[in-house]
Amino acid sequence: MPGWEAALIQFGFIGMGLGLTLALPAYLRRRWPEAFAGRGGGPSPLGRAAVVLGAAVGLMWLYWAAGGTAGLAHPDEGRATWRLLCGICGTWALAAAFAVARPGREGPGRLPRWLPSVLGWLGSGSLFAWSGWKLPFTLYVAVAAPPDVALPEQLGLAITLHLCAVVAGGAMMWTLTRAPLRTRPEVATAPPG
Repeated sequence: MPGWEAALIQFGFIGMGLGLTLALPAYLRRRWPEAFAGRGGGPSPLGRAAVVLGAAVGLMWLYWAAGGTAGLAHPDEGRATWRLLCGICGTWALAAAFAVARPGREGPGRLPRWLPSVLGWLGSGSLFAWSGWKLPFTLYVAVAAPPDVALPEQLGLAITLHLCAVVAGGAMMWTLTRAPLRTRPEVATAPPG
């Protein structure tokens, strides 16, 4: 491939990334304004379960990022880049759990109402998307057992963690997009007669 063609392709990807970075928040704010206005009260039972599940997954990933070896089948395969990815994913999982567990509240010394929403959207998306592609890959490695692939994690544990992350990320996103009852528009009904 000529150098100019590679530069053109890279420039196209950069432009698309910048465009999506600017357009997506505007679209989401118009589509789900109540999700960015902050929520009153705590999460639903589904949201609380997603918080616990997401936090557990995040803590396990952070444990591996810090150098822990429990649950690893091949600790030597856990190179620095793998540990860095575990740290990033674990941090996003805990950020999402925090955001869903603690909705934005107004007042001095409190977080701005939009910050937990943004953290929740990014963290739940990270949980869902990262594990959404890692789960089929890990299942393939478990079933096909290619001789040249050795994941650091025990395959059963890795499959369980990715499945839990997909479920937690989806449930957190569902929780964040649901308007609290007090902000839903009332349906006007005509009096009988």
